[in-house]
Amino acid sequence: MRWGTAGRMVIAWLVTLPAAALVGGLSASVVKHGGNLGTALIALVAAAVAAFIVIASRRNPVHADNVNETHEVTIRTEASSDVRTAA
Repeated sequence: MRWGTAGRMVIAWLVTLPAAALVGGLSASVVKHGGNLGTALIALVAAAVAAFIVIASRRNPVHADNVNETHEVTIRTEASSDVRTAA
């Protein structure tokens, strides 16, 4: 068993469940106080979020050839030359 993976899964659940409760409570409040307009607003926001997730998921598709690959993240130590400092 990979305990590091299990730990990340536990942390993900500890973040996901309260976040889902918060989103659900906020949505219920908007629907309750907004009536039909609130319902339409929540439906539009949900559709926009779903569309974003679908579009983002197509950037790096997972298939049988790459499902077990690890992805290395490169961290730059220096800023690009085209980045200016804040005045």
